[in-house]
Parts: sequence; structure tokens; C-alpha cells
Amino acid sequence: MRTAIAGSVGLSVSANAIDAKPAESATTRDQAAKPEWRNRKPGMTYRMFGNTGMMVSEIVVGTTPWSDETHFPMMDAAIERGINYIDTAPAYSRGEAERLVGKYITRTGTRDQLFISTKLSHYDEFHYGLIEDVLKGLPQEKRNAIEKRADDLIHQRGVMKPGYHFTYFGAQARKYKTGFIQHLVLEEYGRMQAWKPKIKAHMRSSMEKSLKAVQTDYFDVLHCPHGVPIPEMLDDENIREIFDEFKRKGIARFNAFSAHNDVAGNLAHAIELGYYDGAMVAYNIANHAALDTLIAKAKNHGMGIVAMKVAKIIDDADTPQWRIDKLNAAVEEELSLHAKGYLWALQNPNISCCVSNLSTPAMVAENAGVTGRRIEFGQV
Repeated sequence: MRTAIAGSVGLSVSANAIDAKPAESATTRDQAAKPEWRNRKPGMTYRMFGNTGMMVSEIVVGTTPWSDETHFPMMDAAIERGINYIDTAPAYSRGEAERLVGKYITRTGTRDQLFISTKLSHYDEFHYGLIEDVLKGLPQEKRNAIEKRADDLIHQRGVMKPGYHFTYFGAQARKYKTGFIQHLVLEEYGRMQAWKPKIKAHMRSSMEKSLKAVQTDYFDVLHCPHGVPIPEMLDDENIREIFDEFKRKGIARFNAFSAHNDVAGNLAHAIELGYYDGAMVAYNIANHAALDTLIAKAKNHGMGIVAMKVAKIIDDADTPQWRIDKLNAAVEEELSLHAKGYLWALQNPNISCCVSNLSTPAMVAENAGVTGRRIEFGQV
């Protein structure tokens, strides 16, 4: 990572370092747009999200745990500190997170101060429901053969190998099996054109519900798939076509995906496909060796990268001690483990920001306090 930092020429500036006015976003990732600023405050450092022009704060707000308005004082503190990006999804708290974001920005009039991202959650599950209809029509022997091939692919690709796969939530690993089954069915029987209207109708309905919940007429970033398990699931013409449609309508400015599983494989394939403006990927002290080169490549291709699960990797009750020891050895100063995790990740100039599930003003102060800092790593 130190080599990558030394060679980086990316745009990362504090709020009072240069003077720029908001600009129209680019329509292509071939060339970076002019910087577009929102909620720009002294003391916060901002980086451009890929080539989109969006100057996002180095720490941004995640809403996974949002279930009531107790998070609103935290948002007040975040905006006061210059944080300008909030990530949500209909899957968070069964839609309550999106509704709360909508309540907050409407009550405070802060929509224009924030870049807001959401996701087409449950797209994979909807698509797999169609696959199950095919499976139900097959003999049990054939279904068993497909499941065995899925298990074989998991083993052959090594996606569950310790040191490559890390678990961040309970049902995460099961997505490999359903993802490969979906891929194998499509590979053998083809993508049913009769499904296309149903799939697109589901995606449009999901987007309409999110727009209504958040009480906005557009999102700055839209993710699909939400938690993609295998690279083949990015090869979906419905996703690309619906992204293009939403961009033409002006209801989604930029497109992205998120990945907890096979993060390197999914990111590498997204770079090859060339139509994603960004990605939200698990990136932390445990898994970075598989990702640093790819993240640099993604940035060179104009993609913005949101690092997630930066602190989650050292925050569970069953966290192996080696992860904590590795982080403490890399960041030797006296900070909380969470703050150390974000400070460590932000030394990589090729990520755009770190998302944090902030819940209190004190957490905002703690985590925002590591932005704009460059350190020398200890011996790891």
C-alpha cells in the first residue's frame, strides 16, 4: 500500500485547500468531471468519487442499523463536520432506514447538502425466484447434479478459503450456492426473454418505492446488485439497461454495485465490463492484500470505491486476536479500534471514502477526526 500511496496522483483535498464551484456531472467515465461540492466545511477532507465529479467526505454515513429517529442528532453532527454522503437501502431495517433518511432530509432541508445512495435490494432474490421455477420443472436427479456443480465451483474457485473469504453477516456464505445455481441454470437453459418484463418491472417498482421513501426525486448513486456473490451475476443485460433508463430519466445519476463475497473477483469483472461508475466493497486490515492492486486499477478506470466493513472486521465478539494485533501494529497511536481502522484504510489514496455506521455525535467526532491525516505505518 505504501508504494501505491507514493505513486498516487488522485484528487484528495481539504475543504479549504482549493476554491471550486458546483458543476454538472460527467456523462462518461473516460474523463473526470469538474469537482462538485456539497456541504463543504473546513476541517473535512474530500476525495473525488471516481470520475463522477462528486467530492465526497472521507468518512460517510451508513444506515444499516437505522430504525428510529435517535440517529438524527448524529446526522446533525455529521453535517456540521462536513460529512456529505449517506448510504441507505430498502433492505435496511425492512425499509425503515430509507424512510428515516427521507424524514431527516425533509425536516432539515438538507437534500442539496448530501450525496445520497441506495440499492435495488432483493434483486438477486427476485431473479432466483424465477430460477426456482425452472428447477421445479426438472427431475430431482438433474437438480441434484446442478447443486453438486455449484458446490464444485465454490471449491474450485477457492472463494471460501480462509484468508480470502471473511464473514460479515449470517447468511452471507449461502449466497455463493444460490449464485452459482442461478449461473448454471442460465448457462444451460438460457436467459428467458419472457422474464425480462417481469424483472424490469420489479426493478422499476423498487426504485419508485425508494424514491418515495427517501422523499427525493433522484439518487446520486444506485447500487445493483446489492451484495453480488459471483462475477457472472454482473453479466446481466437487465441491470445495464435499467441503469441506462434511470440515468436518462434523471432519477439515478451514477451506478454501482456492492460486494461482500469474492470481492476481488467481482471487482475485477466490473472493471472489465466498464459500465459501473463505482463500487461499495468490503475492504479492511484483513482482506486488503487481495484488493489493493484491483482498487488502484478501478480508480484508473474512473470508478469510485466506497470501503465498507472497515471496522466490522475487528468489531465482532469472536474476532480473532491476530486482526486486532495487525491493526495495532500498523497504527501505533492511541485511538479506538474503529478510528484506527478508518485511519488505516484512508491511507490508501485509491478508495474514495469509508462508510461508517455512526450512531452518536461522539462517534462522528471520533471517526471524522482521522480524516485528512497521513501516517507512516508501523511494522506489520
